[in-house]
Amino acid sequence: MIQQTITSCDNIQCFLVTEHFFDYFSDDTGITTFDRAMLDLSRLYKDAVLVGAIAAAKYIQPPVEPRVTFDIDAILTEADFREFLEDSLPPEQKEVLETYFRTSDTVNHSLIHRTTGIYVDFLSASSQPVRRQLIQYILADLEETTNLLVMNAHSIRILKPELLVAMKLNRYAKKPRSEKGLTDRLDVVKLLKSYYEMPELLSPEKIRPHLGRREIKYLEEILEDVECERCESQAV
Repeated sequence: MIQQTITSCDNIQCFLVTEHFFDYFSDDTGITTFDRAMLDLSRLYKDAVLVGAIAAAKYIQPPVEPRVTFDIDAILTEADFREFLEDSLPPEQKEVLETYFRTSDTVNHSLIHRTTGIYVDFLSASSQPVRRQLIQYILADLEETTNLLVMNAHSIRILKPELLVAMKLNRYAKKPRSEKGLTDRLDVVKLLKSYYEMPELLSPEKIRPHLGRREIKYLEEILEDVECERCESQAV
């Protein structure tokens, strides 16, 4: 369970917040737009798992700063994903969806949060370009593969950092020079730098079992870059 000060993002920039998560019933304008959208997502899908840049931002620690992001990525269980695609949600759940979200105008499997305008993109084991086996592994044991981002009675699942790095390396390895590939690499660098001196929270040994041979090669290259950058900063 995440208990440290976390980093959150609004639709303009990323910044530190001292709240552990958010208070759903508060009108405090200091609550970030992303947190409001994530809370309503947790009301719609109790087993949704935060991934992507917003999940990385929750783990990245100062003085490292997370990159700006403009949407939320979440993994759904296969049953939830199928019901979403078929528009066959139970009546109570459909009411929650229609209250807090509207259909997006993109070709992706996504919704738009009504209050904030933030896009929520859904992934499943059949999604590309994330490897099916990795998503299946995550969904097979959510208690083991996720943490809970919690405040009071409200919570949402967030992928553990070693699996988050594995997901990002999986996409990066497929198109290393693409814009998405480069942003994934940047998130991996920031995560590794954040926990460089805290291997009990994130270490290469935790990451490697979830990688293919090509992804391990890229991980080793990134680890070398992180080490060189740290040595250069300490020498200044």
